[in-house]
Amino acid sequence: MTVTITVAHDRNETSLVVPKDKPLVSALREARLLVAPCGIGKCGKCKILCATDPTDEEKSLLTPMELEAGVRLACYTWPAEGMRITVADRQNLKVLTRFRTETYEHVPVLEKKPFQLAPPAILDQSPDLDRLMAAAGARTHALPLTQLQALPEFLRRHDFSGHAVLDGKTLVGFSEEESHLGLIVDIGTTTVAAMLVDLATGNTVGVSGSHNAQAPFGADVMTRIQYSMEHGTEPLTAAIVDQLNTLLAGLLSGAEARDVSLIALAGNTTMMHLLCGISPEFISKAPFIPATLSGMQIPARDLGILSDGRAFLLPGVSAYIGADIVASLLATGAVGKDETFLLADIGTNAETVLYSGGICYACSAAAGPCFEGANLSCGMPGQPGAIDSVFKTDDGFGTTVIDERKATGLCGSGVIDAIALLLDEGALDPTGRLQSRGSLAHAISGEKNEIRFGLTPRVDLTQKDIREVQLAKAALRAGIEILMQEAGITCQEIDTLYLAGGFGSAIHPESATRIGMIPHGLLTKISVLGNAASFGTLRYVTEAQAVETADAVRRHTRHIELSAHKAFSMEYMNRMMFAEE
Repeated sequence: MTVTITVAHDRNETSLVVPKDKPLVSALREARLLVAPCGIGKCGKCKILCATDPTDEEKSLLTPMELEAGVRLACYTWPAEGMRITVADRQNLKVLTRFRTETYEHVPVLEKKPFQLAPPAILDQSPDLDRLMAAAGARTHALPLTQLQALPEFLRRHDFSGHAVLDGKTLVGFSEEESHLGLIVDIGTTTVAAMLVDLATGNTVGVSGSHNAQAPFGADVMTRIQYSMEHGTEPLTAAIVDQLNTLLAGLLSGAEARDVSLIALAGNTTMMHLLCGISPEFISKAPFIPATLSGMQIPARDLGILSDGRAFLLPGVSAYIGADIVASLLATGAVGKDETFLLADIGTNAETVLYSGGICYACSAAAGPCFEGANLSCGMPGQPGAIDSVFKTDDGFGTTVIDERKATGLCGSGVIDAIALLLDEGALDPTGRLQSRGSLAHAISGEKNEIRFGLTPRVDLTQKDIREVQLAKAALRAGIEILMQEAGITCQEIDTLYLAGGFGSAIHPESATRIGMIPHGLLTKISVLGNAASFGTLRYVTEAQAVETADAVRRHTRHIELSAHKAFSMEYMNRMMFAEE
């Protein structure tokens, strides 16, 4: 049985027909109107406004002020005919599109060249495709069916001229436009970053980004896998494909162009599976086997993307070392060179790669979403209103807030700063116990597990939050130590620590080393890459031999499965302490 409800959101109203026997969270997720990080009623972040009596669970997860104001949780709200609810307006997320660049040999994987054909004649009855291939210098073709269908009319409408797109000697497309553009996409779990580039020059034409449209189905990889197992991959696939089409249309409009020649895409292994509509179920179950890790070159329309361009999907290494990490390795420009380096992409899954002696040692530590704020009491992504730094002042401490807004939450970089400051001021002991001491005592209140550090009247860092970070940083640091053990080196032998991704680019290295997340010996060796996945994806389709380098990385990387490593548990326990070393 179903009922009809009204949802007020983003200054609009939407009527939804929803099942009467299920909490609202499922329907709101499917309609992409609400981000519910866990989906099972534990995180307390699926907040809505609704005139219902609060449940016991809501009373334990919401503040008295929130309950009085009518705030409820979608996981515990059952629909009724005619019900009206309000969800919070979605704020603009700060999407990292900048990256550190360096020069390289620019050779686009696709070439675009003009062609001119003589009109067909009774004495030359060669098919249109044969004549086009001959004019373009192609030996074979891989045109999608849609372009084959359009070819006869296209040639005659444009007086038998146009521009052919070639992959070596293979014809892969044609168009009337002279511009040779590519869409470069980093599909992150939290955000999707896209940039439009001129493939002939490598210059950026436009950038865009937004919150990953799959977020309503879960904040992290595991919750999205679970959702796909229960409901199929179609909702998640449709969400990301629709988002890519929106980003592409917006960038093309800004450039006054009609289409791109190629679309290059990278993401973690689960994101790539969901993009392709492939079930990621077995990524989450031992022995963690994905359906495919190979790079792919296919018509973009095969993915549902509204373009006649060719899609290039980067290869991955394992279930949890994905194409985004391969792209980040390309971004360093150091693979194959006489350099020992460590690459860390710190996010929901802390992926780390150590390159030593020509071998990549890689691991993924399940850090959870706390570095991105998803499961902290006042945590939030890096968007306007998030406290992104905390620092010592003469009278205690100060903070900065993204876009200088009124603070509404705390993002990952602010969390790390706050913990480092608490340690420095003696208000947090090395075991992670918060205590009302030192110069910060005036901001610390509560007892035992309820004790909290009040950053503002509305934003706290709780003892439970600190424990979450403690677990996450221990997993990351233990992974780094295991990789060094496997390679037989120490941090003194590492030339560079590359930090990739939004969180890695935002954290203050001094704070990260103070809490023991990063070895202190690497503090002076840090190089911030920014959105390394985007730059590496660009290099994949515009650098000589980059495709071969990426495939070699995939084949020759030693993936270290931490859960099966005999030394990991001990190393993990050793790194639980907040100690700078």
